[in-house]
Amino acid sequence: MPICFPPAFVKGCGSATQACGWPAFQWQTRGLPAPCPNGMLPTNQAITREKTRQAMPAEGFVTSGSSRCDHSRQTQVIPTSLLQRLSLLFGCAGIVLGTAVANASSPASRDLFEIHVRPTLIKHCIQCHGETEQEGGLKLTSLDALLAGGDSGPAIVPGNADDSLILEALRFESFEMPPAGQLDDPVVNGFASWIKAGAPWPEDLILTPMPIITEDDRDWWCYQPIADPVVPDVDDDSWCRNEIDRFVLDRLKQENLRPADEATASQLTRRLHFALTGLPPTCPPPSNQQNADSSADDWYEAQLNELLSSPAYGEHQARYWLDLVRYADSDGYNADHARPHAHLYRDYVIRSFNEDKPYDRFVCEQLAGDEIDPGNRDALIGTMYLRHWIYEWNQRDVEGQWQEIISDITETTADVFLAQGLKCARCHDHKFDPLLQRDFFALKAFFTPLLPREDFPVADVATREEYIQQLEKWEAATESIRRRLHEIETPALLAHATREGVDKFTDEIQSMIASRPCDRTEYEHQIASLASNQFDLHPDKLPEYLDGETETERQHLREQLAQYDYLKPKPLPTLAFVAGDVGPHSPPTLIPDQDTSPIDPGYPTILDPEPADILPIPAVLQSTGRRSTLAKWITDSNNPLTARVIVNRVWQQHFGRGLAETASDFGRLGTPPSHPELLDWLATRFIEDGWSLKKLHRRILMSATYRQSSSRPMDDQIAEIDPQNVWLWRMNPRRLSGEEIHDAMLVASQEMATDKRAIYKNVKRNKLDPLLAAFDFPDRVRSQGKRHRTTTSPQALLLMNNSWMHDRAKRLAKEFAEDSVDELVDQIHPRLFHRSASEWDRERAAGFIAAYPSESDDANDQEAKTALLHAYLCSSEMIYVD
Repeated sequence: MPICFPPAFVKGCGSATQACGWPAFQWQTRGLPAPCPNGMLPTNQAITREKTRQAMPAEGFVTSGSSRCDHSRQTQVIPTSLLQRLSLLFGCAGIVLGTAVANASSPASRDLFEIHVRPTLIKHCIQCHGETEQEGGLKLTSLDALLAGGDSGPAIVPGNADDSLILEALRFESFEMPPAGQLDDPVVNGFASWIKAGAPWPEDLILTPMPIITEDDRDWWCYQPIADPVVPDVDDDSWCRNEIDRFVLDRLKQENLRPADEATASQLTRRLHFALTGLPPTCPPPSNQQNADSSADDWYEAQLNELLSSPAYGEHQARYWLDLVRYADSDGYNADHARPHAHLYRDYVIRSFNEDKPYDRFVCEQLAGDEIDPGNRDALIGTMYLRHWIYEWNQRDVEGQWQEIISDITETTADVFLAQGLKCARCHDHKFDPLLQRDFFALKAFFTPLLPREDFPVADVATREEYIQQLEKWEAATESIRRRLHEIETPALLAHATREGVDKFTDEIQSMIASRPCDRTEYEHQIASLASNQFDLHPDKLPEYLDGETETERQHLREQLAQYDYLKPKPLPTLAFVAGDVGPHSPPTLIPDQDTSPIDPGYPTILDPEPADILPIPAVLQSTGRRSTLAKWITDSNNPLTARVIVNRVWQQHFGRGLAETASDFGRLGTPPSHPELLDWLATRFIEDGWSLKKLHRRILMSATYRQSSSRPMDDQIAEIDPQNVWLWRMNPRRLSGEEIHDAMLVASQEMATDKRAIYKNVKRNKLDPLLAAFDFPDRVRSQGKRHRTTTSPQALLLMNNSWMHDRAKRLAKEFAEDSVDELVDQIHPRLFHRSASEWDRERAAGFIAAYPSESDDANDQEAKTALLHAYLCSSEMIYVD
């Protein structure tokens, strides 16, 4: 007969019992059958069978595991009258868990452990006295740990409950544990009985906290394997141009909606040019006949292919990526020093898009180009992705700033490639997503050995091997000379260091700086290297710093060292502003403010709970292989996140809204995809196409969905069903970005050949370009997956009053100085708006000129023309795309 529980006991995740310590929510999270509506639970036998079935290993990329609830949830007490029945139930649950008590004398003693000790320690104790934290030096995860005790002595004395400190704490007689409140007497008495019985403990058992990842978490859409859904079979599919349209039309029909008509050829041409190159079309606008024949694909596809092959394509696509990786040409903070080599990364990104570098390769180069292809200069430039953090040159807390830098890289990597908001998990398990604090530090461990480099060698493995072998010969022959030179030169150089100097650092950091690099630990070398950015040394002034006798010795040592120059290998070419590892071994990754063992590199537990299996790399690279391991995992076709994330970003670029609206957060605080099957279908095709972004753009832009008109009005039905156009019943018009506005002005005034596109402007974090900043250019301090689209009065004021805008209008007025107003209008409309001027346009222009206040009576007045052209440049038709 089923065991009956009060409804209050089985109500909701987080309900728990202190009498037996076994959380009610585990019927759900451990795969056990859910309670009946009246509070009834199935029999022990049914639970055992179901638990055995659920314990079978999961297949695929997503790995199953046990769960626990957030410790902040309310605790409820099971009535004492149920204890006898619970003893039977949890005795069986102990068997389900597969534990065998090695030193138990009877089933009753096993029950004492399973009913009272195990659940109490797990629920109330090992959060603060476990593997990652041991308050008071006390660990409670094993029998040996209890016997060893902590700072106050052994926690238990088997056979003697009254002398056991843990029982004193549970009784609130000395320490008061747990801090949340005293446990009920049955639990405390059960603990006492267990100690009196000799403290029987299952053989080799180590208690671990139950993870908070539930089956509901595992069912969240982004953690499911990428599917290859069947393309919907829709009736009346004459509107559809490719498979994308069938997914969209199927969803529209479900909502009793229909797609909009196709935009005109002129509108599509302008839309396509800005979408792929960020520039207005320079070809003549289509004729009326071409507009009438806009259903033909030939002209549209030819334009699309031409634009994908244009160098302007990579320049435009790069700006979306630079927002994501927070690229800038300066450090940020108050000083905001310049980064003279950062532009190499910008150019690398542009090059990569133009070459249609496979996205998986693009990702791998940025995370670990130095490990996967050390002789490829482009791959090494890719590692500048790891250098775009903000940095304060005069920050004396070098160690604290270094941890901030590594954490920022960790958060950015999770945002950019995985759309996982790990930032919250830096301090605690995420409150909404199945992301644990341990997950944050496991991902951070991939970057813990990172070392910024200004002198990274560009050489393949064989060349590096030859160089290192020869260098080791020179180092062995000159060891004693170089050591003595270090003893003479370094103290003098540091004592006379300029700029910030070294004396303001802590003694510990000063010691790291003063040590020879070969004598430092990996961590000491990281800190000393970062600190060295704050001071300058002047070896040319050593003769002034040293007394005569010491300088004589130094010169003699220098002469001796020069005698071994024949052993020294020829220097390898180097590259600045890149990153590698500090060596083949990593400093430990620790959770702050916790007495923890080091955290191994790993992935989010919900995707893979095991530590990462680090790939071996050639020893000559003097690197850990951690980042190349992470890159391989991220770009694995079985990873359910990576392809979805980038496909969604490209969709967002073209429609203004991703299929999943929160492009950098696929978690519960984000928005699930509006068309999940379409997202997965596109992700599958993207991988099959060799991770080609150009093919992805082409597939999306060839669809009828993309070619819809944006001018369809919203009627009452649509306003009720889909006012935000989530189901894509029309195209969304959009305002040009600041860069596109800038570039369109240069194209209009025919100055693009002599002036650079906005993508090449220097990005100074604390002093952004005024035009770009007014139109929502980000500060590039944090990764930004989607720019804000504000409409503010400063935007209009800047367009009206900015001298740069007026200069463009003057340049145009000079070009049309000899033309009549009608001739000006006929020529400027195709250039600015990609359409022919109408009679109404001519009449409006003539009226503007006639009404313009001017001291001249000349109908061809240049001042009036300039004002007219300036109005055209500021018009909505100029800065919006239909």
